[in-house]
Amino acid sequence: MTFDEQHGRDPDAPGHDDGDTGPVAFRAPVRRRHPPEVADEREALEGWLDYFRSQVVLALDGLPPAALRRRVPETGASLTGIVRHLTELERIWLVERWGERGGRASYSFSYVDDSDEAFRVSGLEDPAMLVGDYQEVCEKGRDALAGAESLDDTVRDDRRGHIELRWILLHLITETARRAGQAQALREVLLAAEG
Repeated sequence: MTFDEQHGRDPDAPGHDDGDTGPVAFRAPVRRRHPPEVADEREALEGWLDYFRSQVVLALDGLPPAALRRRVPETGASLTGIVRHLTELERIWLVERWGERGGRASYSFSYVDDSDEAFRVSGLEDPAMLVGDYQEVCEKGRDALAGAESLDDTVRDDRRGHIELRWILLHLITETARRAGQAQALREVLLAAEG
């Protein structure tokens, strides 16, 4: 079984159009995932994280690229901005801090959680590329997790001292779930505006 089959991805799904406002809508390269109903703690945590990851990407499905970049005034966020924020979060926590075993994270922008900067996306950024980057960093995160022996394993953190893998996963689950809900709400606003 390929990774795409394992994770419900359709490798032949179109991801974007080449124009900014063309009629072709973004097609999410994932299918709806369901968290495990019977699993040990680690499988459950990783399963719920994957579930919420897929919910974020699916919130973009069917909308034109211009709508995906549109910031909703009430929230200040766009769907692509949410994807960018979560890409950075996954990279920092799983790839850098966990995968490289701690220390100071390097931010690719002036990062403060919930800051306007954390959700800013250029009008030129391709939604399919942003989603591809998100999926790539999630895969790197899965690879980093595969090397962990236990949820009790710890990593050094400059601000907190030492933190467990369990804490990192719970942090990512809560933030990704929060953003998945925000993405669904933005989707509803954008669909209403489109139609």
